[in-house]
Amino acid sequence: MAKLPKFMIADDPVTDPDNEYIFHTEQPRFFAKRVEEDEEKAYIDIVAEVDNVDEYFKNAPGKKEELLDQLEEWYYSYLEWLEEDEYDDEDEE
Repeated sequence: MAKLPKFMIADDPVTDPDNEYIFHTEQPRFFAKRVEEDEEKAYIDIVAEVDNVDEYFKNAPGKKEELLDQLEEWYYSYLEWLEEDEYDDEDEE
């Protein structure tokens, strides 16, 4: 079986078109999303767990924050890539 990427984007345009989820495919597996408190403050938060995340990190709570930081960095890189891809598509037209 092929190794999955560490993070994957999950969309549900039919029943939940306003949200985009990030799936962490390794232990502990979970879904996260970007949560916007207001126009200027947003953060990445776990919204559903496949595995118990707190139990997994019980002996190293700093590792959970480290993982969420990696996820956030990956997600914002993904958004930049999307913007560049859109820009490239516009140039081709």
